[in-house]
Amino acid sequence: QSTTRMTMVTKTLYYACFLFLFGTQFFQASLGFVSPHKVSPKVGYSQNIQPLFQSAPSTSETSSEAPLQSQIEDVEETSKGLLADAINFNATCASEILSKVNNMRENGAPAEQYLDDLLSSVPDASSLPFWTRSKLLARFSRRARMASLSRTLDIATPLFPENENESESAGEQRRRRRALATLLRSLAADKGKRPLIVNVEKKAMRAFKEDSTNLRNRLPEGLETPEYEVLARRASSRMEIRRYQPFSTCAVSMDQTRPINANATELGGASSFGALSGYLFGENDQSTAMNMTTPVLTSPIGGGEDSGRQMEVVLPSEYWNSSSLSKAPQPLKGSGMTLQQRESEERAVLMFGGYAPKKEIDRRKKELLASLSSDMEWKQAEEFPTVAQYNDPFTAPWRRLNEVSIKVVKK
Repeated sequence: QSTTRMTMVTKTLYYACFLFLFGTQFFQASLGFVSPHKVSPKVGYSQNIQPLFQSAPSTSETSSEAPLQSQIEDVEETSKGLLADAINFNATCASEILSKVNNMRENGAPAEQYLDDLLSSVPDASSLPFWTRSKLLARFSRRARMASLSRTLDIATPLFPENENESESAGEQRRRRRALATLLRSLAADKGKRPLIVNVEKKAMRAFKEDSTNLRNRLPEGLETPEYEVLARRASSRMEIRRYQPFSTCAVSMDQTRPINANATELGGASSFGALSGYLFGENDQSTAMNMTTPVLTSPIGGGEDSGRQMEVVLPSEYWNSSSLSKAPQPLKGSGMTLQQRESEERAVLMFGGYAPKKEIDRRKKELLASLSSDMEWKQAEEFPTVAQYNDPFTAPWRRLNEVSIKVVKK
């Protein structure tokens, strides 16, 4: 019986060694250690530059074409190598890519094409083998790390365009570039015993659980925000009833043009935020720089959408009452900005994460109003909600805090 048992053990060890040797070679080849995963080419940095070398050739142009094209290809491969290292354990590589992008933008180089070329090296996770979903294999497999990057990019990319006039394809690619830049910033700041992209993906998945505690933790540290007390919470809808204390804001219309200089004007959300930020940072009648605050508010002017929309930034707390507001730095003449006092009031508030384009805001407004319509204690006291965004534009979507709120009164 012992001899039979020894024979079985010997055979088991033999087959185990055989499977190990055979499996190692197969495993290495399939996971991308022997030959890297090939991705079908897309329009990228080199493909947009290549036509520059196809004009009518002179002798000098012909002689310099091959070396110059070779240099461009070397730069691309180096950048893709940096991306592969950045999603592994090398946060410095993520910082290096971001530095390249910033330098290109400062020098007028095509940074968007550079980001497109990096994106072209990222495969579609759904087209990869099932085992690339394993977080454990990401430690050993480049393909598994690329799959993790692809999934995280899907999470980080806004679903809806911010500009309704933008074409679908152009808008999607622009949002994809923005998502990649956001991920690179997260990778540059990350560290751990697992590949960095696995850490970031795990944080993204966990943070998208929109419970109230998770969302409150996204409030930026060190920035003043209006004070309030929570009067009631509705667990079923995540709606809160808050009583706000008075505070002051600087407001500007988002629908009226404002002068940039003697020959140009501007309007819209991005330019409104730039004007308000400029006011806080010293573009006022006292040339006084003030501390940044949060959130940025967007609301209908006079409570009705027919009158247009306005954007507001909260002033520092030293100007939150009517007597001190008169001492606050005044906006420059012709800027279109005004200082406003917000009185104490009760508001129904719904928090949510991610980006806040118009379609998402509209969806959350409907959710808030539906919750309020069935509430037994409170009812809405104005027609249109206000939107609050707490984070800077470069904050990852899983770390962002937004709110829609509306004034309420007791039933």
